[in-house]
Amino acid sequence: MSPEMLIPIVAGVLLTLYFLGIVYALLAPTRGPDPQRGQAVGCLVIVAGGLLLLGVLLGLGVAFDLTWLVDAIVAVVVYPSLLLLANGVYFVVQKFRK
Repeated sequence: MSPEMLIPIVAGVLLTLYFLGIVYALLAPTRGPDPQRGQAVGCLVIVAGGLLLLGVLLGLGVAFDLTWLVDAIVAVVVYPSLLLLANGVYFVVQKFRK
């Protein structure tokens, strides 16, 4: 495997994890009747569709060697993970400081 293919693979794995998180949220049982559930499901379906579109565009970018497209999608996909990692490190440091 070439090193330049590692970054799109990481982006694809992250997209898959994001999508599985949405599927879990859609399939999770509720504690009772919730009037906002329909709106929440609709929002999650729209976000899942956007993630699938990003996955298709990532695949097309890799297949047709469109580096600008792959780089843009990688930036969009990796940024939330980096923010989550930075926040996790911050909260661990804050917890151990007390």
